Amino acid sequence: MLRLLCLVSLSCIFVGCASYRAYEKDISRPAHQHVKKKDLKGLVVAAEDYSSVEKSQKYFDRDLRDYGYLPIYLSFANDSDYEFTVRQDNITFFYEDGSQATLVGAKSVIEDTQNSYGRALLGIPLLIFPAFIIGSSVSSANYELEKDYNAKSLRDFNIVKGEKVFGFVFFKIPAGKEQASLSDAILKVNVVKKAKQGEMAETLEGILSLSTD
Repeated sequence: MLRLLCLVSLSCIFVGCASYRAYEKDISRPAHQHVKKKDLKGLVVAAEDYSSVEKSQKYFDRDLRDYGYLPIYLSFANDSDYEFTVRQDNITFFYEDGSQATLVGAKSVIEDTQNSYGRALLGIPLLIFPAFIIGSSVSSANYELEKDYNAKSLRDFNIVKGEKVFGFVFFKIPAGKEQASLSDAILKVNVVKKAKQGEMAETLEGILSLSTD
């Protein structure tokens, strides 16, 4: 009986480890409310660093810097009469010394941060049933993580007058920059102001400092 209780307790520990809990993205603070923001002819843009342990754990249930990624939260608000197009591949991250971090898709971050099924295999020599439960728990946690990361990530979009858009972009930390400060890092965001009658389309460049407030 004691051995059975120990095995069940051990299984519960593994199941508890294979879980996913995180806050939804914060849409309560539009771009206008950030101190560090950029107005691109009526499209207001702000960028916030979410790579601190506290913020990353809160919104991703992981310290993403430990996995080699920087999560940056972007917010957009269109106060103009124009429509703008924003594409992920027109967003670039630069450290203070001018070196660049590579933009990556949510898929790469998901693959690197999901729970490993190896922990489920630990239960097989002990008891088949707990191993099955653990494997199911890992699958469930990985599904929730994937769904949440995809929901929070920024995608290419068009934004019209009065709209607000929020989302994360992820950058791969270059070798040697694991502990680098982001206090003087910048984000370059190029957007396209779409043509209206009698006017040409225009590409606008925004240089953003990262907010930590």
